[in-house]
Amino acid sequence: MLRFDINFLFTIINVLLMFAVVKIFLIKPVHKILDKRREEVEARYAEADKANEEALASKKQYDDSIEKIEEEKERRFAEARNQANGEYERLMEQARKESDKIIASAKKEAEEERKIRLKRANQEITDLVAKAAERIVTADQSEDMNKELYDRFLEQAK
Repeated sequence: MLRFDINFLFTIINVLLMFAVVKIFLIKPVHKILDKRREEVEARYAEADKANEEALASKKQYDDSIEKIEEEKERRFAEARNQANGEYERLMEQARKESDKIIASAKKEAEEERKIRLKRANQEITDLVAKAAERIVTADQSEDMNKELYDRFLEQAK
């Protein structure tokens, strides 16, 4: 059977005292250290979350600015393209007008040259006819002679 003597009581008191001393001097400081570490970790997580949110906000801002820059670039390219097309059309119209003037001038010169050559040809024909008529009048009026003169006239006219 179990006896309750004084040693048993001192043993229980010793165990309780040791438990109290261990709890006060060992467990409480360890809990304080663990709580402090937990708070530090939570603070670092909070800082990391805040930094992550700031990074996401900065990334969104960066993406928005890149998008605006791309839109501005496209708008300016379109403006430059339209301006270049307008300049191209203006230059082409100017070139067409100049070519039309040159063509009209060339046609006019060609027509004048044709008229001058036609006048010369008419003058030469008139001179030939006059020479032929002169020869006919001054020459014998024989039929063979007339035929021969006529043939020469045709050869010279060619």
